[in-house]
Amino acid sequence: MKTAVLVYACVCVVASVCANLASAADHPLEPLSKSEIQTAFTTTLARFKADETLPDEALRYSMVALVEPPKSFVLSWSPGKPFARKASVQVLHYPSNRFWVVELDLKKKKVTKVEQRPMGTQPAVTSEEFVAAEEAIRAYEPFTKAMQARGLNPDYVYVDVWAPGDAELPEDIAAKLPNGQRTRLVRCLLFYRGAKVEDENPKAPQNPYDRPIEGIVLTVDMNTRTVIEMTDTVTRPVINETGNASTSRKLKPLVVQQPEGSDIHLEGRLVRWHRWQFYVVLHPREGLVLYDVRFQDKGVWRPIAYRMSLSEIYVPYGLGDSNWVWRSAFDVGEYNAGTLAQSLEANRDVPENAQLIDATFFSDVGTSADNPTGSVDFPATIALYERDAGLLWTRTDPSAYDRDTRYARELVATWNCWIGNYIYGFDWIFKLDGSIEVKVNLTGTTLNRGTDATAEASAAKVGKDANGTIVSAPNHQHFLNFRLDLDVDGPTNTLMEMEAANLPNTGFKNSFGATMAHLESEGYRDVNPYGSRHWHVESATNKNAYGKFTSYALEPSTFAFPYSAPDFPGLLRAEFARHAFWYTRYKEGEVYAAGNYPNQGASPDGVGVYTTPAEPIHGDDIVVWYTTGFTHLAKPEDYPVMPTESIGFKLQPRGFFAQNPALEISDQGE
Repeated sequence: MKTAVLVYACVCVVASVCANLASAADHPLEPLSKSEIQTAFTTTLARFKADETLPDEALRYSMVALVEPPKSFVLSWSPGKPFARKASVQVLHYPSNRFWVVELDLKKKKVTKVEQRPMGTQPAVTSEEFVAAEEAIRAYEPFTKAMQARGLNPDYVYVDVWAPGDAELPEDIAAKLPNGQRTRLVRCLLFYRGAKVEDENPKAPQNPYDRPIEGIVLTVDMNTRTVIEMTDTVTRPVINETGNASTSRKLKPLVVQQPEGSDIHLEGRLVRWHRWQFYVVLHPREGLVLYDVRFQDKGVWRPIAYRMSLSEIYVPYGLGDSNWVWRSAFDVGEYNAGTLAQSLEANRDVPENAQLIDATFFSDVGTSADNPTGSVDFPATIALYERDAGLLWTRTDPSAYDRDTRYARELVATWNCWIGNYIYGFDWIFKLDGSIEVKVNLTGTTLNRGTDATAEASAAKVGKDANGTIVSAPNHQHFLNFRLDLDVDGPTNTLMEMEAANLPNTGFKNSFGATMAHLESEGYRDVNPYGSRHWHVESATNKNAYGKFTSYALEPSTFAFPYSAPDFPGLLRAEFARHAFWYTRYKEGEVYAAGNYPNQGASPDGVGVYTTPAEPIHGDDIVVWYTTGFTHLAKPEDYPVMPTESIGFKLQPRGFFAQNPALEISDQGE
């Protein structure tokens, strides 16, 4: 381990890796380059122009991404061997409400499949639609009048665009629309910025989410780009809070130096750190994806996981109100969370010893004269850095009192995304003892509402200005599902549940032990904190020195239980939130816990469908899905900006090693 020294000085050593610019990929899982994105667009558009049954104008692209090669191919591939490059393009013709998924061979520049999805299937909301929806609202006269009636300048209003959630259109409105309830929709909330954007100080930006304009929701038909409904149920004064704290306490510099360099070795997107190795990618939907995670043990790179990533986020609000009941966000599938990744900055988001990796995604309007490749740069959206981590292990000789102790180091692979009022940070933390901790950091601004002094069980008062204007923050929950394709010593695995229980028949009242049961078929399990329940993914072929199959355990750290009614429409779409732990037999294409298209999803999809009927998994390739969660009952300290709340889970070696793998770490104090 190289020496890392904490000193009070001003040093900045941030490296940025500019990836994805070359046209030739050197790894089967390398994301699409700019030239490949351009090829995907031009080849797709040429196919649409050549077919009279397909439109070639007013097209929007909700996803352009690599079609990952089959898992079996990637696991057998070695550097220098050729591989195919395929892309998937989601094409929306918004005037006709039609949606296609196109697949193409990038090397041959040839479309191989054009599949029209059933009418009413809706891909994620695009950034162009955010702009179009706001333009439709500003051109809508009832909006202007409603703002003026409240004494607000319409030009200073911030329009917050949402996927429409689960409330259907009123039948009289739906009956007038060519596509009825299958119309592509967004719903929009209003907040008061209080000034023009160009008049604000970028170093102290105002936070419109702190100043809700309560009572108004506008629904926009995104097929015709027109407002079709506006509710105006209550008028509340708008609070004066700007969202900016007065900065009065300066921290002294705390700087990380690594005089011998970093232990992080980065070759393209292949990361090596001490005995860890993995391939890292930022995906436009899931965000950070870790592939082929391995740990070197006695000279052998032993597999632990093939693919791990965030799968879906479900955020239901608990306020019983017609303007709030539809707010059940699916932040991954409805908005493509990866495309909302923020650029990371040293000493603001990450420490100064971070190595930063860029990403390149697609433009949802395709190629243009101003953007001939149809690509969008996302600089510095992944960070890798080492940090101190307290005690690694220690012991003291009971006679001589001599100490043998080691200081811990860990590797953090991180990214964060901005989804409206909320910001999520995701840390994948690799440790010297062979464990992995997944930590989600939640911050940003609560989704607030204007209110009065009347007590509400579902919305705590959090803000009040000098005029007595009050805002509250309705109760809500966050359910974050992670898809974990663990391959413990290879893809042939079994799944075992372990928990602690009292042993009643030993003759001693202090006895307790572990109960173990294999899970033979696909399904789900709930957390049981009383029994310290956790789950082992075991090798079906490799045994350790004690005759036990090697394994890694998923250990829950935090969790949440849904408090909505069982038949609440949002929960029906988010079946993964009903149970914390799901397990399935590996199948190509089963990647998202709420299905491929949760936006305006008409029926349940995802893990509930993947596990029906339940197929046997024992001795097979197993995927586990874990949902961590947070129930947010807001408090005044959450306003005007929330302190970070952290949730997550751990992956721990259980009989994977013969002994503590961190024993080899040298004493940094010598």
